[in-house]
Amino acid sequence: MQSLADIANDYAALMAAGKTLAAAEKYWASDIVAFEPAKSGSNDPAVASGKPAALARLKRWLDDNAMSEVLIDGPFITGNQFALFIDMEITRLTNGRPTGKRKPFSEIATYTVGDGQIIEERFFYG
Repeated sequence: MQSLADIANDYAALMAAGKTLAAAEKYWASDIVAFEPAKSGSNDPAVASGKPAALARLKRWLDDNAMSEVLIDGPFITGNQFALFIDMEITRLTNGRPTGKRKPFSEIATYTVGDGQIIEERFFYG
C-alpha cells in the first residue's frame, strides 16, 4: 500500500499535469464524499456521495471549464489528510467551445485518506 505522502504527491502531480479526471479515477474511494461550497454557482448539490456521483459532478465541471496555467502548492500533510493550494486560469466552455470568458481561479482542497484511497475531499473558494 502506498504511503500518504506517495498518494498526496502523485495526486498533486496528476492535477498539475491537467489530469484531474485520471487522479480522481485512480485515488477516489467508492464511497468518497465530496464537498463544494454551497454557493459554488453550480446547479450540482454541495455534497456528492459515492464515486459515481462525484465523478459525474467533476465531469460536468470539466465539460464547462477549460483549465490552464495550473499551479499546485503542496501537498501539505498532517495525520491522514493532505491539502493543496490550487491556482489556475479558467475559460468557460459552451458545448465544448471556449466562450472567451477567462478568469483566474484559486482554491484550497483538502483530502482525507483511508486504506490507501481518498475518502473525502473539500474545496474552499470564494
